[in-house]
Amino acid sequence: MSELLKKSLDLLRLTVNDYVDSTPEGIIEIVNIAALNDGDDFLESSFPIILSIVNIQEDTVARNPYLYEKKVDNSTPDKYLNPAQHLNVSILFTAYSKEQKQDTYLEGINKLEGVIRCFQQQNVYTMEGTKLILDLQSQNINELNQLWSMLGNKYMPSVLYKMRMLTIQHDPVEGDQVIEKAKIKLWKNDPEDVTGLLEETNDITVNNT
Repeated sequence: MSELLKKSLDLLRLTVNDYVDSTPEGIIEIVNIAALNDGDDFLESSFPIILSIVNIQEDTVARNPYLYEKKVDNSTPDKYLNPAQHLNVSILFTAYSKEQKQDTYLEGINKLEGVIRCFQQQNVYTMEGTKLILDLQSQNINELNQLWSMLGNKYMPSVLYKMRMLTIQHDPVEGDQVIEKAKIKLWKNDPEDVTGLLEETNDITVNNT
């Protein structure tokens, strides 16, 4: 699942383009909205909608409670890997126009409505075995002010989505360290009482594959 974030953004861009506009170039450009300041080349963009990542967090609700998962590999049946991580990625769709004329402003608003309609119709997508779920995030005035202050720009019409359940799993290669054994202690009652220790396995060993 290499370049999963990039592929996810490309999937969303193509999905919205197919829904809103049939032109080959589409309506969305994937650009860091925080870079849209005076003097940047991106100000010449002719795309009415800018798609940006504004935050990435771990989905702690979906976190695997187990420290390690068994590797699904018949050649190394006793080796373990860290569990996959699930991410919440905040993505911002912004109606942007360099000229800020009435017709281009209204065009951006219209395209932004198309984005909302697209993900209202379908907000769950599957890519490379990973499920992407898009939730529209409502923001009050204070939250909007904090967001755009962080981005270093004046407010522009925009919609914020949380893309949930984006799974990141490292694919091991030769030389990676894989845990083969772990120390496990079994206690009678009180873990502070060492006399209550019933059984103890070998120490952790880490080998290079």
